[in-house]
Amino acid sequence: MSEQSAAAAAALGIPEAIVQRSAAARAEETGMTVDEVLAAWAGGGDIPPPSSPAPAEAEAAETEATEEPAAPADDSAEPAITPSPAPTAVIETPAAAPVTASPSVPGKPPVLVGEADNPIAILVGAVGLFVALFLVGVVGPALPTENPGARTSELPYSETALHGQETYQSVGCVSCHTQMVRPVVADVGLGAVSLSDTNQVLGSRRFGPDLSNVGARISASQIEAIITGLDDHPALSLSSEDLDALVAYLVESATLEEAAPDEPTEEEPAGETPAGETPAGETPAGETPATEGEAATS
Repeated sequence: MSEQSAAAAAALGIPEAIVQRSAAARAEETGMTVDEVLAAWAGGGDIPPPSSPAPAEAEAAETEATEEPAAPADDSAEPAITPSPAPTAVIETPAAAPVTASPSVPGKPPVLVGEADNPIAILVGAVGLFVALFLVGVVGPALPTENPGARTSELPYSETALHGQETYQSVGCVSCHTQMVRPVVADVGLGAVSLSDTNQVLGSRRFGPDLSNVGARISASQIEAIITGLDDHPALSLSSEDLDALVAYLVESATLEEAAPDEPTEEEPAGETPAGETPAGETPAGETPATEGEAATS
């Protein structure tokens, strides 16, 4: 029996003790003898499974098989040498200092403290700014100047020119021309800025040039040529009287600036006598000087 069990153990590759116990359990399950089971295992045969195997016995046999470690197949084989792991350097990190929560102190919540506001200074500054703007924008322009009334936009039109002003409006010149110089960059060079006392026709749109100072720019003959169709201007069919009146109105449309009452227009050189006058103390030519007696009686 020992030879059969050894042969079966060699064939199965498990210890002989386990083979004997397994053979006894299998013989009990199948109704065979232990020798028959060992012989079948030693010859490499297979044993048919039992018709109704007992589960408890099968579990016991499997538990016994797992308890015993399998014997090495070849005792002469050298054991495998596993290399030892390389030592690793351990870096010690300094322990962090423990954080301790500060004990809460009962009391009022913290309040941010800054510089105190000074409303009086702000009020004084605002009032000062308002006063400065009032003086510059209102009081300053209203102060009397050295030459009051020197600037005006009211022109002294003649009767003929006033008739021409009516013709100017009736033929539709106001639809394309203005007589108003604005204080803007676009109107620089057109003449003096029109004031509120102007007696010219302001007009509604400006497609052509502004005519508030046209009499100072071109002559009467040029104005008449333009009215009759020169330089792509539409020719106006007017009577000679209306044409002359319209030309007179445009010629007299020129910006005027009056001089100061006490300002001399021209300075006469000292020591010169105007033409036609005799210097003081001199006798006109062809006359006999009067004697002292004659001068006294006269």
